[in-house]
Amino acid sequence: MLMKKTVVYIDGFNLYYGLLRFSRNKWLDVVAFAKSLLPRPNEHEIMDVKYFTARVNYDPAEPTAQMRQSVYLSALAAYRPELKIIEGYYKRFRARYPFAKEPCKSCGKVPCATVWKTEEKRSDVNIASQMFIDHIETNFDCIVLVSGDTDLIAPLHYLKKRTGKSVIVFNPHERPSEELRAVSTYYKHIPRDLPAVARRPLRIERPSPQTRKYLRAKLAHAEQAQAKRKQLPIF
Repeated sequence: MLMKKTVVYIDGFNLYYGLLRFSRNKWLDVVAFAKSLLPRPNEHEIMDVKYFTARVNYDPAEPTAQMRQSVYLSALAAYRPELKIIEGYYKRFRARYPFAKEPCKSCGKVPCATVWKTEEKRSDVNIASQMFIDHIETNFDCIVLVSGDTDLIAPLHYLKKRTGKSVIVFNPHERPSEELRAVSTYYKHIPRDLPAVARRPLRIERPSPQTRKYLRAKLAHAEQAQAKRKQLPIF
């Protein structure tokens, strides 16, 4: 039987916020996870698994997030050298938003607050670009996309209709996407109870004493910063 040459594209932030954020499986082996989702895995020759993400900025509300992500990405790179991690960037800026309350009865205005807003940039563009680059360079047969991002509908539609590629979409969000379903050959929601192979945590070599000492110091510093932040008065 002729196997389909398959490339897997994983939208890291979409997967995290759609499925993993409140799960115990944050340290996910994304390669085993992607393979476990395929409906008929024996029919696919996995040529590449590409993981798209961005390095988060330091956030006083979550002082350990930056370090945790860095350690996780390092573990992925060490444990799965065949995995290609493609990074965008993280943007943090001030923005003004209205409070969720009724307008003032005397002036009709809704009071606003200046807040920090964070946005992950370029992952959707990177995914779409990589799909077309891979089509030109490798001429694969099947796209597997792990994302619920409807911004990717246009490239999926083109590659399916114009090149005849199979399009498999696994949506990590609970809310269905009829738009993604319409451009897919096969569409499915990722189950909340992940397959057993996907629940296995990454296993990496024990870090050196110097590395452990450094990580403990960084974690202690982050915890102290978080404790001080909680002691500040709220206005």
